[in-house]
Amino acid sequence: MIVLHVVKEVLNTRKISECRAGFTIFASMSSKEQKFTSSRVRSSYLSVVISMTLVLFVLGTLGVLVLSARDLGAAVRENFTFTLVLDEDIPEAELRTLLKAQQLASYAKSAELVTKEQAAAHLQEDLGEDFVSFLGYNPLSNTIDINLRAEIVAVGDLDVLKKELIAQDYIIDVLYDRDLVGLVNDNIEKITYLLFAAALLLLMVALALINSSIRLTIYSKRFLLKTMQLVGATSGFIRRPYLINSLLLGILSTILSVALLLLSGWAFNQYFPAFALLITRETFLMVSLLLLILGLIVPGVSTAIAIRRYLKLRTNELYY
Repeated sequence: MIVLHVVKEVLNTRKISECRAGFTIFASMSSKEQKFTSSRVRSSYLSVVISMTLVLFVLGTLGVLVLSARDLGAAVRENFTFTLVLDEDIPEAELRTLLKAQQLASYAKSAELVTKEQAAAHLQEDLGEDFVSFLGYNPLSNTIDINLRAEIVAVGDLDVLKKELIAQDYIIDVLYDRDLVGLVNDNIEKITYLLFAAALLLLMVALALINSSIRLTIYSKRFLLKTMQLVGATSGFIRRPYLINSLLLGILSTILSVALLLLSGWAFNQYFPAFALLITRETFLMVSLLLLILGLIVPGVSTAIAIRRYLKLRTNELYY
C-alpha cells in the first residue's frame, strides 16, 4: 500500500510538472503571437502613414503650383501698361484732377503721370541722340501710364474701356498692345486648364491610393471584426475605434506632408528666390487646409465603407 501511495504521488507530481510546462509553453507561444501581431499592426499603420503622406505631398505640390500659376498670371496681367495720351492744352489743375481720378478708378492698380519732358529724356536715352535739339521742339505729349487690375485685362474689356476713356475731355488717344494682351491671356488660360486637369487626375489617383491602403488595413482585421459582431457588439461600437484611428493617421499624414511642403518651399527659395516670391503664405495656408480636409475625410469614409462591407459578409465569405 505504501508503495502504491508513493507511485501515485510521483505520477501526480509528474502530471503537475507536465501541466506547468505545457502552460509555460502555451504562454510563451501566446506572448510571441501577440508580439508578432503587434509588429504586423505597427507595420501596417506605418505603411498607411507613409503612403498617405507621399500622396498628400504630391497633391499639395501640384496645388501650390496651380495657385502660384494663378498669382503669376495676375502679376503678368498687372504689368501691362495702358497709356492715356493727353491734350497739350490741358490745364495743370485738370491734369492733376484727371490723374487723381485714374488712381482711384476701380480698374486701375496704379496710375503715374509721365510728363513730356520725362518722356523725351527716356526716349533720348534709348536713341542715344538729342532729338529735341535736332527738331527744335518736343513732339511728345503728357501721358498717364495705368497698370490695370488683373481681372480687367481681357481684350474685349480693354476695347470697351478705351472707348469710355477717349470720350472724356483732354484724352486724345489710348495706347496698349492688343495682340500681346490676347496672346498672354490665351497662354495663361491654356496653362491654367492644363494644371487644373492634372490636379483633378492626381486627386482621383490620390483618393484611390488612400482608399486602397485603408481597405488593406481593414481587410487584415476582418476576422476580428466578424468575431466582435458574433459576440453581440453593435456596428457603431465596432466602427468607432477604427474611425478614430483612421482620423489620427490622417492628421499625422497631413502634418508630415505639410512639413515636407515647407521644407521643399524653403529649398526652392534658396535656389530660385525670384520665383519663390510667387509662393505666398496664403497659398501655403490654403493648400495645408485642403490637405487637412482631404486627410480627414478620405480615410474616415474609406474605413466606414470597408468595415460596413466586411460586417455584411457571412463568415465563410471572409476567406475569399
